[in-house]
Amino acid sequence: MSQTQRHIRLALSCAGETVPRKHFGDCPEFRVYELAEDGESRLIETQNNTSPEEQRHADPKKLKGVTSLLPECEVLVSGLQSPNFLRIRDTKPIQPVVTTEKTVEATLRAVSKAFDEISRLVNARRRGEHPPVILTIGNKE
Repeated sequence: MSQTQRHIRLALSCAGETVPRKHFGDCPEFRVYELAEDGESRLIETQNNTSPEEQRHADPKKLKGVTSLLPECEVLVSGLQSPNFLRIRDTKPIQPVVTTEKTVEATLRAVSKAFDEISRLVNARRRGEHPPVILTIGNKE
């Protein structure tokens, strides 16, 4: 990966090679990738989801637990939007993204295709803005 390219660090909720239609915090693991604007991706780590169990639906403690596991991630990608994705969108410097793809590989391709738009949203968040957008990527079902 070239140092002159734009990069995004993202966390993808998954179960092995699949991206389940579940909320981000309900998936068994997260894969953290560094993605370059040319589409090249590098797996940084696979992190087991050890966030606390929800006491109630959309528990803010669950949100805090999940985001603390992924401190350097600027984008969270999940197979399903959740109430906590709305909180992230409105209050955190992290861009939530929903994928319609079913596999990790297809999701990474979809993120690459949407790189410019995702990068624009990430840059706004870096400036302290909170764009009211949860982007959906992948094949439209």
